[in-house]
Amino acid sequence: MKTPLRKLLPLALLFAVHAGAQAGVVADHPGHWMGELTLPDGRVLKSGVELFTRADGSSGASFSSPDQGAYDIPVKRIAEQGETAELDLGFGKMNLAWRGDRFQAEWKQGGASFPLQLQRVAAFPRKARPQDPAAPFPYTEETLAIRSGDGVTLGATLSVPKGVARPNVVVLVHGSGPLTRDEEIAGHRVFAVLADHLLRQGVAVLRYDKRGIARSTGDFEGHTQAQLADDLGAAVAALKARGQFARLGLVGHSEGPMIAAKVAARQPADVDFLVSMAGVGLPGLDLILLQDRLLVRDRGASPEETAQLMTYIRGFYDIVLAHADSAPRVAALKAYQKALPERDKALIEKYRIGTGTLSVDVAAQPFVRGLLLADPRPDWRKVACPVLALNGSLDLQVPPESLDGIVAALKEGGNAKLEAALMPSLNHMFQTAKTGSEKEYAVIDETIAPAALQRIAAFARKQ
Repeated sequence: MKTPLRKLLPLALLFAVHAGAQAGVVADHPGHWMGELTLPDGRVLKSGVELFTRADGSSGASFSSPDQGAYDIPVKRIAEQGETAELDLGFGKMNLAWRGDRFQAEWKQGGASFPLQLQRVAAFPRKARPQDPAAPFPYTEETLAIRSGDGVTLGATLSVPKGVARPNVVVLVHGSGPLTRDEEIAGHRVFAVLADHLLRQGVAVLRYDKRGIARSTGDFEGHTQAQLADDLGAAVAALKARGQFARLGLVGHSEGPMIAAKVAARQPADVDFLVSMAGVGLPGLDLILLQDRLLVRDRGASPEETAQLMTYIRGFYDIVLAHADSAPRVAALKAYQKALPERDKALIEKYRIGTGTLSVDVAAQPFVRGLLLADPRPDWRKVACPVLALNGSLDLQVPPESLDGIVAALKEGGNAKLEAALMPSLNHMFQTAKTGSEKEYAVIDETIAPAALQRIAAFARKQ
């Protein structure tokens, strides 16, 4: 569930969208724009923005920092006036001014400013991965705009294999984090690779950007699991309305299967099968504490240090659970951290414990408390369709105990249409790994192990 967030240098930039933006300099110059940002210490970072139209027709933008391996990063607001635009990132601002055939840009942060020029490029440079989709593509692609229940519009891609009459179709459901339809993690476009393989095996695929990310409208930081389930439900309804597919399935990764199980439980007539990749079958607090213990050990903490850190971590989550409102939650967390003994503070710094759900800024967002309170087992008990549940034996983010929870809940609900497997030597990303550490994700060239791809495609085809 703790999908690694992109780790940015202090002066890295973020770009995003403004709902309801009118035609202006952003809409007039769509595409990729890249330049070089010189940091005070002399380092130079390739930095760029993509300007685009979102699914609801408003203007949007995202930021990418190829030298940091960070792409499609959302921000908060765009303010346009004439041939200029101010992009407010929260912690800094980027000003753009159109100059003939390029943007003269200025990055502002902490009272300092840094000029750079952005020129049009065909695409941002990326590290090539051997499984990245490559032409020729035996399928067609269509861009969709899907309206969710609360007015959010999801940007989506529907891909259909050529020459297959009424194929089965799957919706890919992301894990946690600000993810696009490609579910890019650690330089791997997980859903792009998975979709390409499924399509080449005759299965149609729908992928969509999370609310508030890329072409989708809405508020990512304020989202809840209930809203994510509504978004998935809207995607399912959109596919059913087309009437062109034989069977419809959901394929979720990490947090995704929790969302998929919720929709399959409440819309049993619409979901014909479900695939869980590293899905959650434990209460949220139990799982996150298990995650944290494994990650602390992975980072080298001794048993004594692990016990000390886990005492701090449990106290942190207890405060999150005790405060439904963000402001008192943040105040209590800051007071808790301030009162810690110096030894605890040193351990937190040493083992980098203040990130993800253990960051005060992240814990201020409603979805973190929702994760802690979530218990997917009642939903799994109601899932009646065929289920393929897979986990990697080296998964440190959703450990194998979670697979046991899914299997137990499905059996308790009377679902005998279950295939489950703990796949040897695979990590949370379903890469062939040595240790399962999150540090391996980016250095492994494989995006998804062929055995996992083949198992998922075979299951989706035969339904």
